Amino acid sequence: MSKNTIQEQFDQYVMLLEEIHALGHEIDAAIEEVEINELMLKRKRYKQKMRRVVKNLVDSLSEMGTKYPIHNYLANQTTYIFALDNKLMLEYH
Repeated sequence: MSKNTIQEQFDQYVMLLEEIHALGHEIDAAIEEVEINELMLKRKRYKQKMRRVVKNLVDSLSEMGTKYPIHNYLANQTTYIFALDNKLMLEYH
């Protein structure tokens, strides 16, 4: 279980999602094989970190047992997050 609030955990999740997406574009644009390998390794580390963040979020939400409203700055709206079958679920409003 994380010591961060659910909002902080979700913000970290969204930040990692953005970083992974940006690294994918950098990999596509890279020319040198060494650079590509370094970017792919960095993306792999972000994905591993994101799995831990998602697990902590799911654990926190499962313990609460209800939908939790958070501000989703990517969508610029309130999003309800909850855990269902050990998966992170998002419901947009």
